[in-house]
Amino acid sequence: MKASRAIIMILTVAALVLAVTPIAAGQKSEPGAVPKYDPKVEATFKGTVEEVRDRQCPVSGGMGSHLILRLSSNKTIEVHLATTKFVKIYDLAFNKGDEVTVVGTKVQFEGVETIFAREVIRGSETFVFRDKDGMPIW
Repeated sequence: MKASRAIIMILTVAALVLAVTPIAAGQKSEPGAVPKYDPKVEATFKGTVEEVRDRQCPVSGGMGSHLILRLSSNKTIEVHLATTKFVKIYDLAFNKGDEVTVVGTKVQFEGVETIFAREVIRGSETFVFRDKDGMPIW
């Protein structure tokens, strides 16, 4: 009886170790991992929309909507907005040439500088994609 309890205890501990190991491994910075939105480093970026692009994106967890924003004559940056579905449901249309202000965080993602947008302002319109803590609202 004691031997069977010992075996059950060993199997339980082994199962816990196997279950916890991938979780602990996921906490490391892995190449290709999606950075977290950090409201402490939020900034404002002004520019002109060069392109509107929908593509597969790990930030959105599927098909995501993005802007290519011209910040200066020789600098563009990709802006991650939200899922394409969210953008279409709320009919949030952006066009080449739109002058916008993006509030968000600049991060290194997929090997390049990228902006995760919390809100985009165009004229008198404000489009919100994340709450004040940076959590997506889509």
